[in-house]
Amino acid sequence: MSDKIGSWKTGAVAAARPAGARSFPTELMLHVLLSERYTGWPVIVQPGAAVLDVGALHGANLAPFADRGCECHGVEVNDEMVSLTRTACAEQGIDAEIRQGLNTALPYGDGRFDILLSVNVVHYENDTAGLKAALAEYARVLKPGGRAFIVTTGPDHVVRKSADRINRNAYRLNFDDFRRGQVMAYFEDEADLKAQCAQAFRSVVTGRSLERHAQSDLDFFYALAER
Repeated sequence: MSDKIGSWKTGAVAAARPAGARSFPTELMLHVLLSERYTGWPVIVQPGAAVLDVGALHGANLAPFADRGCECHGVEVNDEMVSLTRTACAEQGIDAEIRQGLNTALPYGDGRFDILLSVNVVHYENDTAGLKAALAEYARVLKPGGRAFIVTTGPDHVVRKSADRINRNAYRLNFDDFRRGQVMAYFEDEADLKAQCAQAFRSVVTGRSLERHAQSDLDFFYALAER
């Protein structure tokens, strides 16, 4: 992931949230973590639960946990992004500690968190080894019984559809934005996601969210994994 750190500059992402504006959490996360209906797993979110968002960006996915009295933490890839996330959280009244960290190098001790969020972040690795290392690191910082909610890009997503597959789990992006030319580590299919998560976690359930639009489709795999 180190070769991608430099591409994440505040100028590339700050415009997505005007100063003072509220950012909103992903609906998929709310379905999976705050309801039993979709996975059949009981909800474990409660006041005092320790939550880590890997790739916290504008703090949006931490907001519902902060509102429920959870202890909120986030990591971003470099000092610029850490500063952006701290400012965004402060402006929105989200009480969260933000540190610099990576998928494969989280700045916390073993068994620190009840819940870990990784929403469209795990694929910022280069290959299968990077995915395995990231999943192992996610499991390391979770308490026994803690859960990781992992979202990643599916094959019908507009960004991935234009990518060139160069090896198993390795795709070079052709999409016209600041990530063009980077290699992303995508899971080959939902079964691949589940199998790799099962190597790091005790129990795993997976799903998929697909949106068809007039211009560009969105496609996401997710895993809810328990240590």
